[in-house]
Amino acid sequence: MRYPEDPVLLFDEDGRMFILHDPALADELIESEEEFCEGYDGQGLPVRAYGAPGKVNLALSALKPQEDELRARVEHYYSVFAVRHPTRVPPQESDLVAFIRAVAADWVEE
Repeated sequence: MRYPEDPVLLFDEDGRMFILHDPALADELIESEEEFCEGYDGQGLPVRAYGAPGKVNLALSALKPQEDELRARVEHYYSVFAVRHPTRVPPQESDLVAFIRAVAADWVEE
């Protein structure tokens, strides 16, 4: 089993984004598998949650980057939630890994 590389971008049902810099600490942010909605690791690979409540871990769910889906999720986050910060715009990096790192560096807890 391959584990996610940091940073991991997590999204809830409403499109809010959370950044997890240490995937081993997933259980501090995610209480149960059912609570998990969507996430991508630092390479753009989709992740899934597994484990008992209170002991949730993350693992890769595919070995191919989901660039279009990830960029769409980030775009939605910026259009809905980051709008309260008018100087915030989605990073424009064309390289996926650089884009993910820029998003993680720009994230503001809402």
